[in-house]
Amino acid sequence: MNSFFANLFLQIQNQIQTQVPEIRFVEQNFGQYAFDDTRATLAYPALLIDFTNTNYSALQGNNQLGQATINLVLLFAPYSQSYNLAPELIKLQALNYYEIEHKLVHVLQNWQPDFCTPLTRTDAKSQNRNEIGLRIRELNFTTEFEDYADDNTTEVEVAFSFNGSIGA
Repeated sequence: MNSFFANLFLQIQNQIQTQVPEIRFVEQNFGQYAFDDTRATLAYPALLIDFTNTNYSALQGNNQLGQATINLVLLFAPYSQSYNLAPELIKLQALNYYEIEHKLVHVLQNWQPDFCTPLTRTDAKSQNRNEIGLRIRELNFTTEFEDYADDNTTEVEVAFSFNGSIGA
């Protein structure tokens, strides 16, 4: 595949399948959790991946530097009973989604496919969607890559300097 985004999706999917087996379903984000018929096909915990924003700047020739945002949506069937008087084992089960998120971040933070800079987490948000029976955690990561699409090459290359910036 020549597409940066297709390759990155497959690499992230593989990384999660091998390193975070607690996540049972990894797919592109098509808004599956908003519709009863597609939500029923998910296995939980589930992870949906999207590339929500990419800024480009010019490099030499027709090449571009891309700065991509990777949006990860973790979906959990909610557990209740994390209140202060609940038995400890029940509370631990209710809070397990934080542990899965922690493991996911640990696996992806500074992880580097060979065609872009290391991933960096930029933010995390919660959505409590009791009306649809899901607990949702949304994470964003960023990465940079050089796009040589006009050269009709199948390679995506990245050059690094010691100060962490990308150079040609």
